[in-house]
Amino acid sequence: MARWPWVVFRICCTVTAVLIFDQAVFAGQFLAGSFGALHIHRENATATGIAVLVTGIAAIPVRLRGGGPRWPAYACLGLFALTAAQIGLGFARLLAIHVPLGVAIIVLTLLLTSWSWRAAPGDRRRAGGAVMPESHGGSAQHAEACAGETWTEAAKS
Repeated sequence: MARWPWVVFRICCTVTAVLIFDQAVFAGQFLAGSFGALHIHRENATATGIAVLVTGIAAIPVRLRGGGPRWPAYACLGLFALTAAQIGLGFARLLAIHVPLGVAIIVLTLLLTSWSWRAAPGDRRRAGGAVMPESHGGSAQHAEACAGETWTEAAKS
């Protein structure tokens, strides 16, 4: 299993998280009276959308070459849809939806980025599913024997 897809994905996640966090900073500057920050907020929204899309593309080799789970690619696709909706809501000045959706996007992006740095390359069980803990009747030998199974499949054996 290749490690390079994980490195690329982690960098893309981190860049996306920084751009999305910056969106809140620029919005706050605008609300504080720096009206030029609205233009930066708008331009950064485009960069953020592109970064989310690139992160989704970077998630594909994580699955195919890096032994990771499928869900990060789908999560990025969902984040891209939310980001596109967020941009539309911003242009429509629907702030009652735009602001809380922005908070949700920031939280989801930070969760994805955090996961990307904690996930173990090649370990689909830890990266995408639950691992049966030893405190629930599992053992290291049983976990090795059940490699690739979900917790419920491992519990049945």
